[in-house]
Amino acid sequence: MNNKLILSCLLTALPLVTYSQTNFIIIFTDDQGYQDIGCYGSPLINTPNLDKMASDGLKLNSFYVSSSVSSASRAGLLTGQLNTRNGVKGVYWPDSKGLPTEKVTIAEALKTKGYATGCFGKWHLGDLEGNMPTDQGFDYYYGIPYSNDMYIGYTHKFANNCTFRENYNLEKAIKDQEKVKVTKNKAQLKKDLNYASPLFENKEVVEYPCDQATTTYRYFNKAMEFIGENKEKPFFVYLTPAMPHVPLYVSEQFKGKSKRGLYGDAVEEIDWNVGRLMEYLDKEGLSENTVVIFSSDNGPWLGMKENGGSALPLRDGKFSAYEGGVRTPCIIKWKNNIPQGKVSDNIIASIDIYPTLLDLAGIDKSAYDLDGTSLKDFILNPDNVKPRDEYIYVKDGKVMGIRKNEWVYLPQTGKRFTPKGNYEQELFNIKSDIGQKSNIISQNQEKLMEMKKLLDSKLHK
Repeated sequence: MNNKLILSCLLTALPLVTYSQTNFIIIFTDDQGYQDIGCYGSPLINTPNLDKMASDGLKLNSFYVSSSVSSASRAGLLTGQLNTRNGVKGVYWPDSKGLPTEKVTIAEALKTKGYATGCFGKWHLGDLEGNMPTDQGFDYYYGIPYSNDMYIGYTHKFANNCTFRENYNLEKAIKDQEKVKVTKNKAQLKKDLNYASPLFENKEVVEYPCDQATTTYRYFNKAMEFIGENKEKPFFVYLTPAMPHVPLYVSEQFKGKSKRGLYGDAVEEIDWNVGRLMEYLDKEGLSENTVVIFSSDNGPWLGMKENGGSALPLRDGKFSAYEGGVRTPCIIKWKNNIPQGKVSDNIIASIDIYPTLLDLAGIDKSAYDLDGTSLKDFILNPDNVKPRDEYIYVKDGKVMGIRKNEWVYLPQTGKRFTPKGNYEQELFNIKSDIGQKSNIISQNQEKLMEMKKLLDSKLHK
């Protein structure tokens, strides 16, 4: 019997749940760099609400996502598995199958305990029938199912009450779909269709083209509506703004507000909406029973220059296996449960969130095939608990290196070749060299052999 069938049986026999369980909200932004929050050192972006969230809770300085690109990163978070095993290696385009259907998401696991589950924003794990959020454990979905610089899929269905904008009607929208079906050049499609993205509710397009300047506000609104409708039972909200991914959009309220240009405007709008959400939880008396986790799916898109973010003081950004690609900001708040104002340098990973939520929900995590480790004891006592001391770097579904305490070994990340035609190996001490500027292999041959042996043991497990 496969995992999905077992879950189906569990859900069918599910008893009524008395509401005493912990709620969960994950806010996962898009391409927001390590430095792009005030409390992480941004000199020009004002984020008072995220800063307050950190001062009221726990700020993680060494939080790693499972990949430096969107689809793979989201798969790691939602499956609790490394991208060597979860079936997602890169980025999905419209009309894609996506995350293998046999994978059990956090949402599916939490539903066995009676949780209401909602996904709001970017999904990016497949948009064909069987691969949408409502096929993967979510009761409700509202958002653009992939990156906001893509285009409508030719398989997408329009709702009877679909709102058409920018001189569109159903006939013109269908012509876009016909063009997508016959055109193989993705870059040409993006240009020709001018980022005309479809906004979905569950499995149907309800707005085309989507008014992206209002999506951040609407996603948070829909999430709060969902919470209000389900506050008498436990809930899991997965809230994934499209911003600050390029192309950047902001509402009139935030346009030109930031000293960091349009990119800063987009981040500051997210921050304002985080503040609205926190106020709503307080008003509804839900703050003490709700864990809120804020992070970004990967590092900043540096090639977009002023429209991209910053990972300083880390090296590189999106697409890279260096720290700037996979180390992102992360803040966790759980009022009166997590100690206030804590900052941790412990290695923490996005794949650890899945087992943590299961632990907090009272679900036996040993029944699930997970690579992460539970953070339950750590978040309650961050000064005295060390969840892990190592982490494996994965890119394109392949192991690229390993971190052990302050040491990072990357056997093939370097772009330069040795005289023998092999990739240059790299070894860094990121405690003394957080920017990974100095490859210190030649001075540390003993440490190199130790790290090689450690990585080899992981590869042959």
